[in-house]
Amino acid sequence: MGIINRHYFCQLCVTTFISTTILLGILLYGNLVKHDEYLLQAMAVSPYTFIQLSSLLVPYALSFALPFGFILALLFCYGKWASSNQILALRSLGKGIFSWGLPPLFLSLLVSIFSVFTILDWGPTSRAQFDYQKSTILWANINSHLEKEGEVEFDLVKDNTILTNRNLNALSGQSISKVSLSVGSTDQNNWYNLRILLFDENHKMVRIINSRSAHVSKSDDNTKLLLDLKNVDLQSSEQNQTQNAFISFEQWDEPLIFEINNRNDELNINRVGLELLMKLANSKSTESDEAKVLIYKGFALGTSSFFLSLLLVPISIKSGRKESITNLSLGIILSVLYYTTLIFLEEVSVLYSQPIFTWFPNLLCIIIGSYLFYEFESSI
Repeated sequence: MGIINRHYFCQLCVTTFISTTILLGILLYGNLVKHDEYLLQAMAVSPYTFIQLSSLLVPYALSFALPFGFILALLFCYGKWASSNQILALRSLGKGIFSWGLPPLFLSLLVSIFSVFTILDWGPTSRAQFDYQKSTILWANINSHLEKEGEVEFDLVKDNTILTNRNLNALSGQSISKVSLSVGSTDQNNWYNLRILLFDENHKMVRIINSRSAHVSKSDDNTKLLLDLKNVDLQSSEQNQTQNAFISFEQWDEPLIFEINNRNDELNINRVGLELLMKLANSKSTESDEAKVLIYKGFALGTSSFFLSLLLVPISIKSGRKESITNLSLGIILSVLYYTTLIFLEEVSVLYSQPIFTWFPNLLCIIIGSYLFYEFESSI
C-alpha cells in the first residue's frame, strides 16, 4: 500500500504544481494589467527593473493560486482514479478511504502551512514593497520623461493640507486643480528654464511661473517632488484682468512640493507582516479588531486546503466516476463559493468584532466531510 500512496502523492504534487501555475499566471496577469502604467515606466528604466517589480506581485497572487490550485488537483486526480476503477479495485481489496485517502490529507497540510505563511506574511510584505518600488520608479523615471516629452503634469488633491497647494491657491485667488511643468534641460539634481502652468478646476490656465533654475529633491518616502526655484517670474494668464500681474524675485521662499504618487501615508494593515499584525491585534489601537479579523481570516483561508480536502475526497470519487471535467467544474464552483463566503464573513466579523466567524466555512467542511467519510465507508 505504501507504493500506491507514494504514487498518488507524486501525482497530486505534479497536478497541484500545474494547476497552481495556471492560476498564478491568470492572477498575475490581472495584477500586471491593473498596474500597467507603473510597469511600463519600469520597463523604460530597464528590463531588470520591470522583472523585479513584476516579481513582487507573485507572492500576492500565489496566496490565492496555491490553495485553489490544490483543490482542482485533488478533484481532478481522484475523479480520474475513480473513473478508471482504481478506487473500486482498492476497495475490493478491503482498503478503505482512510488508507488511500492519506496522500491528499498529508499534502494539504504542507500546502496549508505554506499558504498561511504566504497569506499572512510573504504576500502582504511583498505587496508593500511593490507599492514602495512604484514611487521609486516614478522618481527615477521623471527626468527621462522630461527629456523625452518635455512636460509633466500633476493633479492636485482637493483640500490637501500640503503647504504648496494652499500657497498656490492663495497666489491665484482660486482653487488650483492641476500643475504642468515644462523644462528646458535637466541634470541629476537641477532643472533649467522651468515653466510652471497653474490650472483651475475648469482646466483654465490662470497663472504662469517661470524660473531660470530649480534644485530638485525628493521626500524620504519617494512620493513628493520638491522644487527650490531661483530667478522667478510670476505672471497672470487671464486676459480679461484689468491689471496684468507680473512679479519677479530672486528665490521662492519655500520649495514647491508636488505629489508624484498620491499614496495614502496612513498605515495599511493589509500590507504588513504577521509580526506587526499580531502587535496591532494585541494593542488598544483602532486597528486592533481589524487586525484580529485579518489574522483569523488568513489562517482560515490558508488552511482551507486541509478542511476542503475532507469534503472533496469523497465528493470527487462519487462525482468523478464518469467524467473528470465534472470535478474541475465542481472545484471552480466550490472555490468561488468558499472565497465569496469568506469575504462576506470577514465584513460581518469586523462589524460585530467577532473574528471567529471567518472559520465558519472550515467548520462546515469538517461536519459535512465527516458525514461523507462515514457514509462512504459504510457503503462498502
